[in-house]
Amino acid sequence: MIEVLNLTEIMELALKITLIFYGVFVFYLFGKFEKIPYSARQTIFVIGNGGCLFLAGGLITSNFFLIKGGIFILIIHALIDAHYLISRYEMFKELEKEEKKSNEKK
Repeated sequence: MIEVLNLTEIMELALKITLIFYGVFVFYLFGKFEKIPYSARQTIFVIGNGGCLFLAGGLITSNFFLIKGGIFILIIHALIDAHYLISRYEMFKELEKEEKKSNEKK
């Protein structure tokens, strides 16, 4: 028999699907490119905003699973952004070293 789901169960199901998709997508990108390409950053940003919605839904309905899932998505999004900033910093640092070496040779 078909069971009717209430709103909280639908939100929990959407969170589970989002977490699986987010995890597979991030592992695929880091495995293939060793970074998040610029073209995929918008998708990551949209899923990161989904974390805010799950967190808000969990706070409104007092659902601890939604709260944990929303915080988890936000933390992963913050770590991805930190990785992006650190890699850009390292890239610019290497460029400065190369410029100094080329200036010393002249």
